[in-house]
Amino acid sequence: MMRISKAAFACALTGALVWPAASHAQQVAPAPVPMPTGPSQATYTRYRGREVYWGTLGVGPRFATLYNIPRGTFAMGGGAVIRMHPLSYPSRPASYMPLEFEFDIGYDRYLGENHYELSYGGSFLLHLASGKWQPYILAAAGRSLGQVDAGRDTRWHMGGGFGVGYRTRTFFLGAQVKGGGYVAPGGGPLGAEGIVEAKLVGVVYVF
Repeated sequence: MMRISKAAFACALTGALVWPAASHAQQVAPAPVPMPTGPSQATYTRYRGREVYWGTLGVGPRFATLYNIPRGTFAMGGGAVIRMHPLSYPSRPASYMPLEFEFDIGYDRYLGENHYELSYGGSFLLHLASGKWQPYILAAAGRSLGQVDAGRDTRWHMGGGFGVGYRTRTFFLGAQVKGGGYVAPGGGPLGAEGIVEAKLVGVVYVF
């Protein structure tokens, strides 16, 4: 009969005891921890959220007062505006939409005179900051359909100015001042005149 030395028996016994423990440790080993999200994906999410945050299309009311320089008279009125962002930059670190287009239609009446105007036109606004307080400059042009004592008056108007607004997630409230003038290419009862306009605008962004 083959005899087994004490050293060999001790090695065999140690292996029998260690092997099940090692197998159990492999079975209950914790799952590997997933790597954190890369900076590119996190950055893209932040930019995309900011693009939605500022809104791209909005509507709201406008209230204006006009001062006619040569006649020294005032007009007041109301109307509506539509604003939209034609360009956006979601991939830039300082991502915001600086260029905005505004379509304006309004009714204004001169105080103490039988003179009212229905005007419509557009403005390009360039926002100079991306925070909640946004100063901006603008350039505007449009057409005015008026009624005065001497008859109908149709003129074009253009001008430029500056403003400042406060913007939240879906709302914009701003005040702006614009200087410019009327031009009557085909003549008319009033002709060319210079004006200064102050306007309050409120916009609710629906998209």
